[in-house]
Amino acid sequence: MSSLSFYKKQFDHVYYTSDVKELSSFKEVCQKLDHLEFQEVVSKEAIPPEHRNQRTLLLTASRGQVLDHCPGSKGHLCCNYHTLDLYIGCTLGCSYCIMRSYLNFSPVIVNMNIEEILQEVRCFIEARQQEGKTIRIGTGEVGDSLLYDPLFGFSQRLYELCANYENVYFEAKSKTDFVDHLLDIPEKGNGVIGFSMNPPSIGASEEGTAAPVEKRIEAALRAQKAGFLIALHFDPIFYYAKWEQEYGDLIQSLSVLDPKAMAWISMGTFRYTLGLKENIANRWYLWDEFVPGKDQKFRYIQKKRREMYRFIRKNLEKHFLNAKIYMCMESPAMWEGVFGKKPRKIPELCAIFKAI
Repeated sequence: MSSLSFYKKQFDHVYYTSDVKELSSFKEVCQKLDHLEFQEVVSKEAIPPEHRNQRTLLLTASRGQVLDHCPGSKGHLCCNYHTLDLYIGCTLGCSYCIMRSYLNFSPVIVNMNIEEILQEVRCFIEARQQEGKTIRIGTGEVGDSLLYDPLFGFSQRLYELCANYENVYFEAKSKTDFVDHLLDIPEKGNGVIGFSMNPPSIGASEEGTAAPVEKRIEAALRAQKAGFLIALHFDPIFYYAKWEQEYGDLIQSLSVLDPKAMAWISMGTFRYTLGLKENIANRWYLWDEFVPGKDQKFRYIQKKRREMYRFIRKNLEKHFLNAKIYMCMESPAMWEGVFGKKPRKIPELCAIFKAI
């Protein structure tokens, strides 16, 4: 599924800006997609309106810094993750994707200046080495980390860079099973491959062309055997008639993974902004009762969220007893209700939630 023929079917048009045409990364992609015409534009706005869709690829150089602290949510505890924008946009088509509310420029954008990006990451890490704190960096904020990576190969460069630092974890997060191009990296360090998790029924109805969860688990096994750490992301968790049975079955199927190679596991219930709701069709999961939080995102009521988190946590701990299990963008009150304390008081999570 991640072969070159896959990408040749993905895109009809490729545009690029002048600042990338001398880059080796650009020249390599030209060779791989030689069946397409590459057209130069001065900016993304110059792409013809009829080509502003997800079958168009825009190759450009990043403007300003691409590594930043996760924006988090007002009034909710943040896990101090740092996001790196490489691939912007996604063609998987998940119905609930938050990107539907803020990525209004449809073509898939790839920041091709990988050498400059690596230098930015290197400087960021070096400036914090004396602090000795855990640094987590990931590329899955504005696009799937691995969907286009076999074509561009940028994740390998980041894994190799971060492997030089004992306190740095680089994570590629995905809903695909595209891991095979990474398995032979000799120095993986604290390299993490993360997979979004939802029951097969949710995947089939709401996650577009994403790999079935069974394929993601198989990919996680391959990555684990090759020496990667694994992360699991139960986010978004949905509430529906059979949620307990199906999430319980899903977690049971994850018991094939080695707990010792589990980097962390995150949980987050379905949430949405008004902007996202306007861009979602009349999906069944919007019929539930939601309340606005301090960050203006709508969530299930606290009692329901607490029930869901407790259930997921209890079942996860049957297989991953000492894993770093945490909640994404939740309030201090919810932490008290689910874990009995805030994350900085939990030994396994202190390093993650300690500010850097």
